[in-house]
Amino acid sequence: MEKSNFKRILQATLLSVLIIAVSAATVSASENLTVHFIDVGQGDSELIQFNGKNVLIDAGDRDSGQTVVSYLRSHGVTSLDLVVATHPHSDHIGGLLTVLNDFPVGQVLDSGQVHTTQTYENFLTLVDQKNIPFAVAKRGQTIDLDPAIKIEVLSPPEPLFAVDDLNQNSIVLKVSCNKVSFLFMGDANCEAEENIIAAGYDLKSTVLKVGHHGSASSTCTSFLDKVRPDVAVIEVGAENGYGHPSEKTLSALKDIGSKVYRTDLDGNVVVTTDCQTYSISTSKQSWTTSATAPQSTTSAVSWPASPVATASTDSQEAFVGSVKSNKYHYPSCQWAKKISPQNEIWFMGSADAQARGYVPCGVCHPP
Repeated sequence: MEKSNFKRILQATLLSVLIIAVSAATVSASENLTVHFIDVGQGDSELIQFNGKNVLIDAGDRDSGQTVVSYLRSHGVTSLDLVVATHPHSDHIGGLLTVLNDFPVGQVLDSGQVHTTQTYENFLTLVDQKNIPFAVAKRGQTIDLDPAIKIEVLSPPEPLFAVDDLNQNSIVLKVSCNKVSFLFMGDANCEAEENIIAAGYDLKSTVLKVGHHGSASSTCTSFLDKVRPDVAVIEVGAENGYGHPSEKTLSALKDIGSKVYRTDLDGNVVVTTDCQTYSISTSKQSWTTSATAPQSTTSAVSWPASPVATASTDSQEAFVGSVKSNKYHYPSCQWAKKISPQNEIWFMGSADAQARGYVPCGVCHPP
């Protein structure tokens, strides 16, 4: 082979390698892992996004449902690969009624605890009516979202803690992406933390979603010694009546050098990582049911007086009514939100509501 031809082939080969390397770097940069801690007041809601996949953990209480839906839409979510209901308390699953109605969902992961509230029964009914695959979380499971990230179920254990201890049996997830990891504690308290430690899991995490809104009964010293998070996020409502977060928890996080973010003070907290380093942004926003863009105001969440009805005479949306009246409503309707959970009745579509003798609300005007 002539020397000049060899040189040209070598140059071409090196150029190809360089192009492949640049392309790989570009792909890597476009596949950032983004975790959103959504401000839903006194409740929890987190969105995990990676490589076109979306996972939602909880959605606050029922009044927060449309807030979460608007937030998801504003961040490009058109479907959810997985919805995780950490435990059946209404400040975690109430908003999921609206979310499940508004987005296609690939699977629901539940803690498997029996709870007799109307909110939880409505949640299970909606999952069944929409034929969403349903699974119960068990320690040791891994969630196959993408080969580049690892999602582990660290709790609840088998057997469960006391069956009526919903907080202690919360689903706990660890999400790892190379050098950056997130630990989502739901409302798990110290007993669950100690049990996870005893199970031998590597708990060291970059970001900790603090358990139970920063209550004094969670985030115990032995647990923090294992996790040692750089960042701690507390999802909590402003001026809540529970005393959350406790000074004990805030002091413990300060003592180990964690940077603390709080949704009551910082609003939405978003952590973005290329799995090597990470950045954090915060924003205080309000949302409306009709807008998909954040509003610059810091006022309370507002709702449109009259959602636009579809042209069809029937709608397959979920509507809510009361056993004490004959009206059915959009879940976001001001009158729907006045219905006591024990009096709620849910319908899969306007035809279902009308077949059971209910008529459209004159305020929100469902079809």
